[in-house]
Amino acid sequence: MTAPSEHAAVGRICVLLVEDHAGDAFLIQQILAGAVIPFEFIHVGRLDEALARLSTCEVDVVLVNLTLPDSTGIDTFRTLFAHPSHAPIIVLSGDEDEATALATVELGAQDYLVKGRVDQALLVRSIRYAIKRAEADRRLEEERNLLRSVIDNLPDAIYVKDTAGRYLLGNVAHMHQLGARSPQEVVGKTLFDFFPRETASRVQADDEQVMQTGQAIINRHDCLGEAPGPVRWFSMTKVPLRDPEGKISGLVGIGREITARKDAEQKLARYTEELREKNSELEDDMNLAREVQQAFLPQQFPVFPRKAAPEESAIRFFSKYLPTTALGGDFFHVLPISDSSAGVFICDVMGHGVRAALVTAIQRALVEELTALANDPGEFLTQMNRALLSILRRTRSPMFATAFYLVVDTAEGTLRYANAGHPRPLHLRRTRNRVEMLTGSTARPGPALGVFDHSEYHTQQTGLEAHDLVFLFTDGLYEVESDAGAFYDQALLLGAVERRLQLPTEQVIEGTLDEVRQFAAQGTFVDDVCLVGIEIARIGELTRIRASEELSR
Repeated sequence: MTAPSEHAAVGRICVLLVEDHAGDAFLIQQILAGAVIPFEFIHVGRLDEALARLSTCEVDVVLVNLTLPDSTGIDTFRTLFAHPSHAPIIVLSGDEDEATALATVELGAQDYLVKGRVDQALLVRSIRYAIKRAEADRRLEEERNLLRSVIDNLPDAIYVKDTAGRYLLGNVAHMHQLGARSPQEVVGKTLFDFFPRETASRVQADDEQVMQTGQAIINRHDCLGEAPGPVRWFSMTKVPLRDPEGKISGLVGIGREITARKDAEQKLARYTEELREKNSELEDDMNLAREVQQAFLPQQFPVFPRKAAPEESAIRFFSKYLPTTALGGDFFHVLPISDSSAGVFICDVMGHGVRAALVTAIQRALVEELTALANDPGEFLTQMNRALLSILRRTRSPMFATAFYLVVDTAEGTLRYANAGHPRPLHLRRTRNRVEMLTGSTARPGPALGVFDHSEYHTQQTGLEAHDLVFLFTDGLYEVESDAGAFYDQALLLGAVERRLQLPTEQVIEGTLDEVRQFAAQGTFVDDVCLVGIEIARIGELTRIRASEELSR
């Protein structure tokens, strides 16, 4: 509807009088001539003339006689009512046409008046009310159009049902959801017109429960459709619709299609299950790899001489291996060289996990291959470096390992060793009551294994006495940080060992580990830790054995 004309806004009302009887037209104008409100009349006697005036003039209200030369009856009203001006219409009728006039009110006429029963007050009031009602209808229509525009542009399906399950209203999204061609096509139909009976019956039961109990359904996931056809998922909200007295008169529903989300959730669930299975397989593989790696470490130490009882061995070994992950990068091995000498190899591969564990496996194999060089620590590390480089250069990512190899010779009372970038072991000289680092004549150790092609490692030597303890370890032992941000360096480690110098070897190892843990944040190591203790029970064992054998002959 159009807005009221400027005439009505200033108090003057423009009336289009459509009346072919001149006397009746004159009477109407005379009745309104003395009214307080000024009226302006446009008088026409035909319907086509009335339509032309509505197109060119600002008209506030139309008074129309339904019987005209070019149109009669209710069709006259329908033609005027359909005009784009949407001016409010009051029908003038005779006694015999009163039923027809009343029918026009049902079709949209603002009022009807019977000729001969009209006075000034009634006519003025009818005109003013017609204009006001038309304005109210216009505003209501604008609000209705606004609301319709809003709900039709929402992505969620919105619908209203009566208590019988018939659709009273639905938006465009709901129309698409049902597969209809227009929202109006849905009105008056039920679920059974759009869905298989089983699906429709199930959804209808939910609707009836909401209307019977008054309990809303909020964001419940439901599927519409039946196999083998497509199944669509929706998030449904249903609330009871109440009349002004509070009685439930229907239901309001909101539905959002979540088929894509459900498909994604199902795929995610499948992927999660597959990932769980893969993780389980990987965990089994890691457990097996850990067991294999543990098997690489010495499970039983050799005795010296070979036929001696363990408690009579001239060289005794103690070890502790603490990986921070399932697979560690630390490794050690003991080589029995002779009845009086043993080789001890310890290494720390860069990083953790599978790659580091694979490199330790490679080094384990290389230790066995280089047994012929076991008596010469410098040459032993030199050849290991070359062999390791030939393997690692085929990989895409760089890898290296620090290592320390020493030979304990109780017959000669010597300790020969070579260093490949590894932390220097501690030599606990208990008879002299002091702890020394195995530094050798060079201040710096050789480079780590797997870094340079032509690295050569030199053998260093120092004396060895009975009751000495050689303490080898990887850098995970002391590279820890306290809660205050301080680091546990080699100087602190040296002090911890010195305080336990005269204790049994097991207590030296366990006590040192406990002290480092107490220093560390959260009491844990952040890197793999490998400890090897070599305790010298006797020196000159081979000389004594040989002398004993000669006397027995």
